[in-house]
Amino acid sequence: MTPRAANLYVHSITTHTQGRELEIWENWIQWLLGQFYSPLLRTQNPRWIVSAGEGDCSERAAVLQDLLQCQGLTSRLIGLGGHVVLEVHHDQQTWILDPDYGISLPTGFEQLQTQPMHAIVDNLVEQGLAKETSIQYSKLIRSTHDNTALGWNEPLSPRLKRLEHWCELAVWVLPMFCWIFVGWCAFPTERF
Repeated sequence: MTPRAANLYVHSITTHTQGRELEIWENWIQWLLGQFYSPLLRTQNPRWIVSAGEGDCSERAAVLQDLLQCQGLTSRLIGLGGHVVLEVHHDQQTWILDPDYGISLPTGFEQLQTQPMHAIVDNLVEQGLAKETSIQYSKLIRSTHDNTALGWNEPLSPRLKRLEHWCELAVWVLPMFCWIFVGWCAFPTERF
C-alpha cells in the first residue's frame, strides 16, 4: 500500500471528532487513572481509534503512522499550530499526508513551507478541497512560528504512550494476581 493509499484509507475508515475520550470498556485501568490524570483519557492506540471510528487530527495521524510503520516506512508527526499532519519517506520521495482532510502533498515539510501560496492552494483545490479551505490550510502551513516537527517514528506523546502500554498490561495482570490471591486465601495450605 502506498502512503497516499494508506492516507485515503485512514480518511475513509475514521471521521473527525473533537474531544473523544477513552471509554471504560476499552481499558478500565486507564479510564480509572484518567479520572485523576486527564491526559490518560485520550488514546494513541490505533486499534481503539479505529474501533471507535473517530478521532481528531492527531489521533487519525497516529493511526496512519502505525499503518505506515507496519509497512516499514518512517514518518513523523508535524504540528501546524492546532492541526497535525504526517511526513513520510517512501521510494526516495517525501510526502505530507493529512488523514483528516484526505490530502497528500508530494513534498517535505521544510520545502512545503517555502512554496508559493498559490502553488499550495492549486494543489489542494486539485485534490478536492474548496478554494477558501485551501487558502486557510496553506496559511496554516506557512505560519512557521507555531509549526513543530517531532522525531521520526516518535509518538505524539512518548510518556502517554508508555503509560498506555503499562495500562494495557495491567488490565490483564492485575485481575490475574487478584484471582491467584483469592485462590490462595480460599485453599490454604499447611504453613510452617
